[in-house]
Amino acid sequence: MITDNCEIVLSEQLFACCVRFTRHEAHCAPYVLWFEMNRAMTEEEVAQRDCAVKWIWMDYAEVDACPFLHYLQYLTYAGQGERTKQLYALEVLESYILDPRNEFNMYHPETALNLLGHCYEMEGDYQMALYIYEASLFEFGTNNAANWHVQRVHRLISNLE
Repeated sequence: MITDNCEIVLSEQLFACCVRFTRHEAHCAPYVLWFEMNRAMTEEEVAQRDCAVKWIWMDYAEVDACPFLHYLQYLTYAGQGERTKQLYALEVLESYILDPRNEFNMYHPETALNLLGHCYEMEGDYQMALYIYEASLFEFGTNNAANWHVQRVHRLISNLE
């Protein structure tokens, strides 16, 4: 908003805070976000949810818009064979997630970390992927898709040995 009075300035975010995919939209979401729609690993984890959480949040994949944009750039540049741009998108994604100034603007830090971990998986750096997924689990240990990712990466590592 432009005003004559320079002291009155309204601050608006440049884009949406979060991107949400419902189960009906799963076919539009990147594969790694499907795990977000099935976060719980055990019935005990499901039992820890209250009704509001079950209804509002647990069946969705929701991610902060900015990390999601950088993740999509990483995927896009990979598909185009633009390796330099792909690595730059990974660097920007990691920088954004790990920058403490963004901590207050991120509503789904565990999901952002899971996207970053998936990038490292695609890079073939399984140890770094595990490290990132464990950081995600440090944020939220239960009802976190990182539990699935850790199991999947352990299987990948064991198949390589």
